[in-house]
Amino acid sequence: MPEHELHSPALPAPGRPDPVDEPSPGDRLARMSRLQILREAASSPRGLTEAQAEARLAEFGDNTVLPRREAAWSRRALTAVRDPFTVLLAGLALICAVIGSWGSAAILATLVLIAGGLRFAGERRSARALRALRELLPGTATVLRRAEQQDLPLAREIPVDQLVPGDLVRLSSGDAVPADLRLLRAQGLAVDQSALTGESDPVPRAAPDAPPAGAAASGFEEPHLCFTGSRVVSGSATGVVVATGGATLFGAAHATAPASRAGRSAVERGVRRAVWALIAFMLAAVPLTVGADTLLHGWSASLLPFAVAAAVGLTPELLPVVLSTVLTRGSRRLAGHGLLVRRFPAVSELGAMDVLCVDKTGTLTTGTLAVALSLDPAGRPDPRALRLAALAADAAFESAEPGAFDPADEALLDAADAAGLLDGPGPAVLAVLPFDAARRCASVVLREPGRHVLLLKGAPEAVLERCTEVRTGPGTTRPLDEDGRAALERLAAERAEAGLRMLAVARAERAPRLGSYGLADEQGLTLIGFVGMQDEPADSAAEALGLLAVAGVAIKVVTGDHPRTAVRLCHRLGLAPGPVLLGSELEALAAEGGGALAEAVRGAVVLARCSPEQKAAVVQALRRDGRSVGYLGDGVNDIPALRAADVGISAGTAVGAAREWADVVLGDRDLTVLGRALAVGRSAVTSVAAYLRIALSCNLGNAVSMLAGGVLLPFLPMLPVQVLVQNLCFDAAQLSFAVSSRDSRAGAAPVRLRWGSLARFAVLFGLLNSVCDIAMFEAMKRVTRGFVVPDAAGMFHTAWFSENLATQALALPLLYSVSSPGLRPPRAVWCAATALGLGGLLLPGSRLGELLGFEAMPPAAYAALGIVTVCYGGLLLAGRRCWQRFGGS
Repeated sequence: MPEHELHSPALPAPGRPDPVDEPSPGDRLARMSRLQILREAASSPRGLTEAQAEARLAEFGDNTVLPRREAAWSRRALTAVRDPFTVLLAGLALICAVIGSWGSAAILATLVLIAGGLRFAGERRSARALRALRELLPGTATVLRRAEQQDLPLAREIPVDQLVPGDLVRLSSGDAVPADLRLLRAQGLAVDQSALTGESDPVPRAAPDAPPAGAAASGFEEPHLCFTGSRVVSGSATGVVVATGGATLFGAAHATAPASRAGRSAVERGVRRAVWALIAFMLAAVPLTVGADTLLHGWSASLLPFAVAAAVGLTPELLPVVLSTVLTRGSRRLAGHGLLVRRFPAVSELGAMDVLCVDKTGTLTTGTLAVALSLDPAGRPDPRALRLAALAADAAFESAEPGAFDPADEALLDAADAAGLLDGPGPAVLAVLPFDAARRCASVVLREPGRHVLLLKGAPEAVLERCTEVRTGPGTTRPLDEDGRAALERLAAERAEAGLRMLAVARAERAPRLGSYGLADEQGLTLIGFVGMQDEPADSAAEALGLLAVAGVAIKVVTGDHPRTAVRLCHRLGLAPGPVLLGSELEALAAEGGGALAEAVRGAVVLARCSPEQKAAVVQALRRDGRSVGYLGDGVNDIPALRAADVGISAGTAVGAAREWADVVLGDRDLTVLGRALAVGRSAVTSVAAYLRIALSCNLGNAVSMLAGGVLLPFLPMLPVQVLVQNLCFDAAQLSFAVSSRDSRAGAAPVRLRWGSLARFAVLFGLLNSVCDIAMFEAMKRVTRGFVVPDAAGMFHTAWFSENLATQALALPLLYSVSSPGLRPPRAVWCAATALGLGGLLLPGSRLGELLGFEAMPPAAYAALGIVTVCYGGLLLAGRRCWQRFGGS
């Protein structure tokens, strides 16, 4: 038997069609009567006995949706240093220590600690996010249990993790639903399912003995089911537990994932492949160079230190420092715009993002209802329906439990007050018949001079079937026949099709009496009109979507709400909705396979009625399609998608768990800051891309040159200490990328790290570098007459050291913006390039140069150095033009 379930599998995930014509076991459970479900659960109307509960707890396990045990710090630390690049740096540090190169060992060990520390911080962040999500679940639940079989049941509080399938649970206003339930009794029950579905309105729930025939499109639409993660807004109920723990829909949607994101993001993949390429250059070049030198000139004790120095020189050991510095500066810049960056790589992911999936409720909208219109029965604007609905809401407010007031009633009161329709205290309230899911309406009875007035508001169909007359004007009515009722239902349906939540309002006058009022009095009413409500768009939503569109970011609205509501919102925000995909259609497309889901999602703008799992599936489909995806959401139902996206974005007003899982948190509800965030992110990716392009091309060039030197030269191409100093100088110059990033233009396209482009760039410009190095080899061979003059090796080392730094100095500014012709290198890059070139010329002639083994060069060597450097600059400019015209993307 699957864990945490009844004798049949748990209820189906919302929106998931059954692949066969027969009802699935989950559908069968949803279709059972109250007695049948109790039999299936081996329970009874009196609840379980303590012995039964204990046995089921042992069989099914704790009702724990999320794990309470967290990985030990030692395990997280081991995971943090398991990265291959970190392992390589640690290995090189160990080798340097063995051969006595303590300075290199200390530098490399420091870099290992920095890289591991950054990953360890990410592990801790994920652990905090799980704790925040766990806090959303209730701590205790009220259950009916018996000590022995013959005893009467007693209601008592137990820890929620001790709930088992078959338990009878009592719910009241304000309670969190502790497990997936089938309702046995409900009175005025309305639940908030926004954490699961994204719907902003409370959903009525009932407990019919026989559920409606035929399965609903989603388990969330079944009126007799309640799910973990939802909360009771009003009313009370008793239900039988049908699924606990990981078998609940909440548990399935928020199943534990590794601390890392669901698959590496586009930028992370690009950086990782570049790192592997640099490591491959080192692993290939060093053994080949040492092997060639040994075959041609025999083994020398100096070859081992040279091999270690060359390995260090060809390893991009400062890559973690450059990346973390670029991203840290970007996060500080974003903080100045009111955004909190919780995961540093998210800065670069913002720069690469080309699709933003947005949840509707509370993100594009304020999450609060507002009255959009008030109509008479003919469809003409008329405030009377709003006024009477507000009077009914005011009467209901007087009898509502604290914190249980209907948000729709609050919207009615706000709108009526703003329109001046409520003047002074209202009439005395004689009776309040609260909303009931079965009748789908609510009524109040007010005392007016010489009469009692019954006001009814609710779903148009429910109100119309209780009406016998229609108001046609001041003091005039006409009878309501079937044709008239159908016409009024069409009027309400047309407005609902436009995305409005429609309420019908009716009234009746009764002669004063002493007796109480009941449901039987909700008859013979006169229809007054209709009130339409909608979720108000956020003030900055339209402007933000316009900025994102100009910046080349496609928008997709992914919501659990009704498709009509989402389409209406798109029209109000100036976003063309295009074709609409439903959650049930997504499930069918996913079952087809073969890229059908990705193709459908690619062309859709609005994806409605999506469960949390389906939202995540949309994000994953876009990522598999090669897109860099952001997700903006603020609810618990958005967490799976936030985790699946390349960059998860949440508002500061979001629930705590959503903020914990988000990579970027907006400080307020101003969505326009996303445009500025894109500019900062694209600037960061531009700097990272420039670093990788230059590191890849120069290191590939050096790898080829070292191999050529091992074959062409009668001595080592460079002494070990000289290799380390040259590498230190070049790395220090490349740090200018980390401190020089500037915001790109807001309308620029997303910046991607495409490995194919990086590889082609490295081959082209790396070979240009090697050609100039080999030309310098030949020039120095002539200057030193075949390397036979005294100190020929020292002069060659000096010449190649100076030429290497000079050509690298040219590469810094000329290759910085090769893929962005309109972008000029920042001043810091020019200063670093100048210092690097001058260092290559001046250091060999200094006292430090003597200690490093450099020798003075004759004038002919300087002339050769100048010619080779100028030729390299010309080759770089020609290569830039070719790249920008033919090869770059």
